[in-house]
Amino acid sequence: MKKLFSNILNKKRRGNTLSELLISLVLVGVVFTIAMGTMVADHHKNQTTVRMKKAYSVLSQAFDSAVAREGSPTNWSLEDGLGEHASYSFFDYYLKPSLILTRDCKNSTKDQCDYTFKELDGTEKALNSTWTRFFLNDGMFVALQTIGNEDYKVIYFYVDTNGKKRLNVVARDIFMFEYWLANKDHPEYIGRFLPFGHEYSRDELISTSNPNNCNNTKNGNYCSALIIKDEWQIIPGYPWAQARYVVQ
Repeated sequence: MKKLFSNILNKKRRGNTLSELLISLVLVGVVFTIAMGTMVADHHKNQTTVRMKKAYSVLSQAFDSAVAREGSPTNWSLEDGLGEHASYSFFDYYLKPSLILTRDCKNSTKDQCDYTFKELDGTEKALNSTWTRFFLNDGMFVALQTIGNEDYKVIYFYVDTNGKKRLNVVARDIFMFEYWLANKDHPEYIGRFLPFGHEYSRDELISTSNPNNCNNTKNGNYCSALIIKDEWQIIPGYPWAQARYVVQ
């Protein structure tokens, strides 16, 4: 009888040990999954900032080359208003000579030159024919639009750092920049390739006060300025996980 009770007790102990082992394995699996998810997210963030910095450098150098050829941007020609011819003629004359392209879409909205994406808040958007668009040799997609009048002349850029592949979401792989040829109120902006929203403080960029802000409820166009203010880093608090993929 004593031996029988001993065998039952040992079996019970072995059962408890097995259960504890299974629980431990589950916990280890959960921790591993969380850790891997964090590592993958950190890798994607790092790759995003690397590609964004490269795009910033390539386009800045293109403008520097144009200045070396054509002189001060205050003397550059830019048609007034907004239109297909204005944006493409500017790109073709001033920037294209300094860039290596795989495709010059001009202002086409057809086939591979069509471009739709999502803003940070999930709103779908498509670029119309007033945007000149092209692909760089590393696969990046760039679209630019010129707006001009007597006192204000600016070129706006959308840069998709990994081309038309996923995600196609502002603040994730799409970032916005600007370059001023004339600015009556802020002449210090002239001749500088700047992130869109550069004039605001960090607190202003992440607030809900502006539709362009780097906030989950806004379109995210100012997120390029936030990353640069954070010394080219995507730090905690950045609205990283947001809109769904756009597949093209």
